[in-house]
Amino acid sequence: MIKNIIKKYKNKLFLIAYSGGLDSTVLLHQLFLIQKNNIPDMKIRAIHINHNLSPFSNHWLKHCQNKCKKYKIPLIIENIQINTTKNNLEERLRIKRYQIFYKNLLNDEILLTGHHLNDQCETLFLSLKRASGPTGLASMSIESMFGKKKIIRPLLEKNRNELKNWALYHKLKWIEDESNIDIFYDRNFIRHKIIPILEKRWPYFLKNCAHTANICRQETTVLNQFLKEDIQQYLTLDQSLKIKSFKHINPIKCHLIIRYWISLYIIKIPSYKIISSIYQQMIHGRIDSNPKIIINNNEIRRYKNIIYLIKTSISVKKIILFWHNTKKYLILPNKLGYLKQNYQGLSVPAPKKNELINIRFQYEGKILIIGRNKRRKLKKIWQEKNIPPWIRNQIPLLFYNNRFISALGVFVIQTNKQEEKIWKISWQNDILLNKNSNKYLFI
Repeated sequence: MIKNIIKKYKNKLFLIAYSGGLDSTVLLHQLFLIQKNNIPDMKIRAIHINHNLSPFSNHWLKHCQNKCKKYKIPLIIENIQINTTKNNLEERLRIKRYQIFYKNLLNDEILLTGHHLNDQCETLFLSLKRASGPTGLASMSIESMFGKKKIIRPLLEKNRNELKNWALYHKLKWIEDESNIDIFYDRNFIRHKIIPILEKRWPYFLKNCAHTANICRQETTVLNQFLKEDIQQYLTLDQSLKIKSFKHINPIKCHLIIRYWISLYIIKIPSYKIISSIYQQMIHGRIDSNPKIIINNNEIRRYKNIIYLIKTSISVKKIILFWHNTKKYLILPNKLGYLKQNYQGLSVPAPKKNELINIRFQYEGKILIIGRNKRRKLKKIWQEKNIPPWIRNQIPLLFYNNRFISALGVFVIQTNKQEEKIWKISWQNDILLNKNSNKYLFI
């Protein structure tokens, strides 16, 4: 059933996503037979993820262990603990699973999943529900990139009945997850309530869904080739998006550019509703506003006619850190790096003997910085230094007791006490301008 697909890959290193259900059971069995009869040097591993949601999950785990032991296939076992009270449980579990898959993949190893024709049709319906557009309707392909790795779905052109017949013929045993019949979940509702009716009326419906997905995929591929060339004129050095001219460009084209830009960073593209919201708020929003749109663990932000995609981070505004021993590094929260005293850093007034050195991330009021002749609000200084609003509360502010001394790497407060000694502080961090972040490096 899948021998010809497997044979074409030079690197015969495969990791099978093995849940123990019908699909992955057939996939595992077929790989075992191919290895045994055709490609003895092929390397196969399996990975089972225990979601810990069913009272039978440990029984399923044991089943998968026994099956892999019988086939002499190494099995990786991973566990997921997830909050089931939050929304989008299916999606959060899917994201977690693929993160685990990616983490366990070896160099040149290919991930194999048991997705089949019915899954393809379900995915297409879910894309219609989300108003995902042609990219979403393209659904899944037999082969696609998975980050820097490759994912293959060798059963994608076979329907579930074909897999079941294969399993019964070879007397295979598989797991039936009771949650798969719960139509509370969207995919199960489509699987049990929608597709059977359509198949009964039109027996060829599943294949036509796959054909539609393939057409959408081909057209999206061609469109993306044009967008890849066109978008270059709008990208900054750190791959953020310049939108100054977008008000004078066809809105449909703007939507496509924004969508393609987001696709450079996020595997799952947001719906057209979200893209439209980005367009309205970022392009046509008030110039003095500070719009923010959250997409999973990312944020779309605008600053001075440029929009940025950044990772959502925990606020550190209320944190105060005391640096009692300056001979040791001071570790900053939220992966903001660390401070150290050395001879290469920023020159600032040294603290007095009894002053407590502390680091904060928030300050309000007017200040007088070196190089200026009058006091200004801190917000105005941030603007003058071209520091976006979401970066400002990540910059460590140096205080002695309650005396504001410096925003490290940005400015130093002017003092009349010329007799004060000087010391130097370095802020070592990974806040870089790069394709995944528009953050800044200060030292």
